[in-house]
Amino acid sequence: MTKIKICGITREDDALFCAEKGADFLGFVFVPSTPRFVEPEKAAQITAPLRERENRPRFVGVFRDASPDYVREIATVAGLDMVQLHGSESDEVIRAIGLPAIKTFRIADALPNTSACIAAEWFLFDTFDDRRGGGTGRRFDWSVLTTYPRNKPFFLAGGLGPENIAAAISLVRPDAIDIASGVEAEPGIKDHAKVESLFQRVRRS
Repeated sequence: MTKIKICGITREDDALFCAEKGADFLGFVFVPSTPRFVEPEKAAQITAPLRERENRPRFVGVFRDASPDYVREIATVAGLDMVQLHGSESDEVIRAIGLPAIKTFRIADALPNTSACIAAEWFLFDTFDDRRGGGTGRRFDWSVLTTYPRNKPFFLAGGLGPENIAAAISLVRPDAIDIASGVEAEPGIKDHAKVESLFQRVRRS
């Protein structure tokens, strides 16, 4: 089944609800200029009740053009399992971070060249925006991904929600989906009814 990442977690009750529904990944944004930013100490508090559970979600920290030392420091404080990189990070930087990494590629009208990014464990394809590094709530043309060679597992992101997730999975066949705004009442605050609907529709896909 397609794996599910709920991103932009800022509250413990949202993290617990998503975990109970079966989220495979929970994302915490450590880019200060963004509306879903969370302090690493708070992220650690949010994830604490989940740490000893079997089959818990993997905790993912989202960064953009941060130094490897900074990423490792935040990962230690927040207790991250993985990092998600939304900037222009090179393969050398990913190796220097030394944690399992998701490398994001933002799509406008063509598939970016992913061949130089060997160190990442996953790729993530999101919608290009010249002002924002992610979290746009807008989808791109999924047909672009028909040329992706599938040499690494990938997340589909950008404008996803309960209303279009079945079509996205059917057309794109992603290994995982990444959703923030599509299951929110407002930035950083999850709408539990939307989360419930999303999981139901993914399971039926």
